[in-house]
Amino acid sequence: MEVLAPPRGLIIELVTPFKRKGEIDEKGLRRLLARVSPSAHGVFLASPRAGEGATLSPALRSDLLRQTMLWMGEKNSLPIFIWVTQGTEEETRKTMLALAEAARETPYRPGIFHVDTPLFYHSNRGLPDLYREICTTAGAPLILHNDPDLIKGLARPFKRHNIRTAILKELCGFPGIAGLIFSGSLDRAHHYQRACRRRPDFRIYDGDEARFLDHPSRSGVVSGGANLAPAAWARIVASSLQPSTDGADYPDRLQQIWDTGSMLHHMRDLYADAPASIIKAVLAGMGVTQPPGQPPENIASVQIVLRQLVSQIK
Repeated sequence: MEVLAPPRGLIIELVTPFKRKGEIDEKGLRRLLARVSPSAHGVFLASPRAGEGATLSPALRSDLLRQTMLWMGEKNSLPIFIWVTQGTEEETRKTMLALAEAARETPYRPGIFHVDTPLFYHSNRGLPDLYREICTTAGAPLILHNDPDLIKGLARPFKRHNIRTAILKELCGFPGIAGLIFSGSLDRAHHYQRACRRRPDFRIYDGDEARFLDHPSRSGVVSGGANLAPAAWARIVASSLQPSTDGADYPDRLQQIWDTGSMLHHMRDLYADAPASIIKAVLAGMGVTQPPGQPPENIASVQIVLRQLVSQIK
């Protein structure tokens, strides 16, 4: 199949708005999309962290995708990334098929990308064979997801917590695989970049906001904090990926970017331990989404500080 090129820039790791009984909060989702889409180059649905993807059934993920496509088609169309991974290979395939069916119901021109964390359910051994088959049936281009901390937290993690560099080098040659969301060491990031250099269109996004702020990648960043401060994150990403060639305002501009980056670092430190619940609690205080079911104990003080930061860096 002809594979769409993934966007370069800010991919917003959207929190998932819920109603009290666990359904997708359609109104909250629309308000959130309206808030972030003008600043984004793509949105990432049902992510394993900020998006609480591990708690979403295939039916809920399909509903989330349908509602997002419906709003985006009417307003501000952006590429959509959605996490397809489940606890087993079979369940992951079923989720891919369910999402592909949902996408066929509402054709979506900007493109949909299935994000898969293979080490969540499969070891490195045999990954190329797995993806040779998956790429023929996935129904959408694939974005790989490497997150060693996520894998370490599983009840039965595999021996290796990262996709092996040699395996990634082989996988990036598959036309159905379009990119990678990467979290891990800076050394491994460099190894991965070298492994994929034969594919100039292959995107390697930073999945670690803090590292992107310090060492920006060439493809962009996946940011949960951009739910709170989308315009500020957009400025940081633009300044990192497209440096200004006009030196007239350079000192002032550099100071502004430095100040914004420092505040985004501070924000990230405040929500890093529980991004979904903390970010949603702050958004609820702003009237965007409903409050999370079980907010963290210290949310009141964190919420005040985060809202102050958001107001400062709009």
